[in-house]
Amino acid sequence: MAAVKKPSTAQKESNAVQQRQAEVYHATFVADDTRPHMSNADGGSYKQLPLGKLSVCDIVTEALTVHRLPEDIIQDSVDDYFLTTQLEGTALVSQGDTEFSQGPGDLAVMAGGLPYSIEYPEHARRLILRIPHRVFHERILSKDECDFHAQLLQGGGLVSIVTDMLKALILGAGELSETEQHTLAESFLELAAAVIRSNLQGNNPQVSQQSALFRRILAHMEEQYCDCTVTPEKIADANGISTRYLHSLFQNSGTTVGKWIRERRLKATREDLLDPSMTTQRVSEISFRRGFNDSAHFSRVFRERFGISPSELRAKVAEKSIEEN
Repeated sequence: MAAVKKPSTAQKESNAVQQRQAEVYHATFVADDTRPHMSNADGGSYKQLPLGKLSVCDIVTEALTVHRLPEDIIQDSVDDYFLTTQLEGTALVSQGDTEFSQGPGDLAVMAGGLPYSIEYPEHARRLILRIPHRVFHERILSKDECDFHAQLLQGGGLVSIVTDMLKALILGAGELSETEQHTLAESFLELAAAVIRSNLQGNNPQVSQQSALFRRILAHMEEQYCDCTVTPEKIADANGISTRYLHSLFQNSGTTVGKWIRERRLKATREDLLDPSMTTQRVSEISFRRGFNDSAHFSRVFRERFGISPSELRAKVAEKSIEEN
């Protein structure tokens, strides 16, 4: 019988450090509270900050390999998506049949609901924007479009903009108000959708053609959403397609025509309420101009969407303006 060599004290200490680092890293993917959170391990740390419905994590680690196994996914039930960039060092990412090396400035997207491994050959620092599963499918890609594993994203200047925003965010997210967090989260979702869709279209000509049509329809709706009489039938007719095909395009993008119009109107009214130059206008005037023809309905859906009533938001803006002056 072969003798079993016992690990040395140094090996035990090294294994313990790696275990603690792995636990710190894992906490990033399963934490679901919205409070700022910080944790440290020997040679590694992570900081997690809220960003509206999203969250951003700053991970520092020494040489380490992290494996997310099927049993881990079953245990924690996390199937969110992660937009990641490296600040320092290199990450060797493997998910499914996809493998790539991610260095400083590179941007990648990963599916938390699929097994993967990430190897850090040396000291590394990594930023992760966590996008909830439901939000990802509603705002970025539908379930039919996102049958993919980890991807290293290409996008030239747009990728640089997203990575720079992530870097700036980690420095000041803890000081942002809830309103500012929501505004920034919306910007990140728009940019993430643009980068990810651009990469997907490059690999699928049919998706590219549909996306071009969809962008044309959205441009038309951007001009018409304030019209309270706009309907799917009018939108389809203006773009030379059937109403059924219009609904199919929106379904594939993870939303509906009605939801898109309501969301766009809500965002516009929110922007108006935050605009100091519009404080003399009544809330009802703003909502009617943006396409809402029922004040009670508007107030209800606004609170459901943003967690605050229109009048309460305006009061907060006024209070902040007084403090600044």
